[in-house]
Amino acid sequence: MRIKLSRDLGPQAMGLVELAQSAQMLLITPVVSGLPAAVSRMTAKAAPERRVRILRCALMLSILVSLPLCCLAFLLREPLALWLGDIRTLPALLFVLPCIPILGASSALNGYYYGIGRPIPPALSELLEQIIRFFFCVRLCALLRGWPMMLRAAVPSAATMIGETLSMIFMFLLCAHTVFFARSHGNRRVIVSELLTLALPLTGMKLVSSLMHTVSNVLIPARLQLSGLSVSESLAQLGMMHGMMMPILLMPSFVTNSICMVTSPELTRRQANHQPMPPLIRRALLAVSGIGLAAAGAVYLLAPVFSGPLYRQAELLPLLQKSCMLVPILALSQTASSMMNALGLQRKSLFITLFASLVSVLTVYFLAPVFKLWGAVAALFLSELITLCLSLRALQKACMKHSEYMY
Repeated sequence: MRIKLSRDLGPQAMGLVELAQSAQMLLITPVVSGLPAAVSRMTAKAAPERRVRILRCALMLSILVSLPLCCLAFLLREPLALWLGDIRTLPALLFVLPCIPILGASSALNGYYYGIGRPIPPALSELLEQIIRFFFCVRLCALLRGWPMMLRAAVPSAATMIGETLSMIFMFLLCAHTVFFARSHGNRRVIVSELLTLALPLTGMKLVSSLMHTVSNVLIPARLQLSGLSVSESLAQLGMMHGMMMPILLMPSFVTNSICMVTSPELTRRQANHQPMPPLIRRALLAVSGIGLAAAGAVYLLAPVFSGPLYRQAELLPLLQKSCMLVPILALSQTASSMMNALGLQRKSLFITLFASLVSVLTVYFLAPVFKLWGAVAALFLSELITLCLSLRALQKACMKHSEYMY
């Protein structure tokens, strides 16, 4: 979809899309990050009737957080657009607001299904949402051709709102009996307290990561202008990096994220049942490494196709070829972070993310005016490498501690 959007909208509009989506990630992080992981972890080791109570408490929490957040974001929509550095992001931001409560409910339901070992319903929901998003993106881009750039840049957000709404309806239809009629037991206060204890550190980590990502995206065009580029050129460079290069580098994530989703609940169960964890961790990391290295080679070989017939951007060729080794690093970093969350190491993840994000922002600040877009690429490489190394070290320590406890 992003490839199609990049061809239809162009680099400058994709820069606006990226700025708006940075704010979108920041706004939805409180409801889509920590809570589903907490639900998955708790339901993975709970009795069936307590699982139902966990799901209901999670849905209640998602509504209590998302609705005030949605109202606050609406009141601050103009200052937020100005903070992003371009008021033309305002229409896209308005379409994001209804997604906050919708995504909050969907993420709680997804966490429940992953926790009970049934990945098919959330997979079907995600597939439905992606198909609907793609269809509406294509149709809206065709209908709005020739319209002002600020309206065309809102197309992805509008399509996301439609797709997420229909996806949530699908999920509720699947589990309506569980949510409304199934028997449940468990102290509601205790469950809510446990959900918050597990969710808040991870939410804080993702919030810091989203905030730093947004700051970096706002900073990149500003620092690129110091290198001599105009406002439109710097925005186009941001669109090329995040709207064209990153979708190619992240393409293997549809496989590696699936590995994370099925590995994390199993790790939680092994930890709770005092079973060995290193073999599962090694298999997951080896699988992700193999996929990442194969994908990196494919990106290098196919870079002329991506930059030529696909994107029609000659500048993208060296960018893809020299950045292809980011593919396995990105895949391994995401996998290691997911496994840390499954083992309850959210606090360590928070500190790792904060440190890596600060390094990224500082690298952009100092290198982008000198090396232009390569400074931003270097910032991404450094932050992901730091995250990977520190996460692997934390996993190693957790496994050693678990082994000592077993024996």
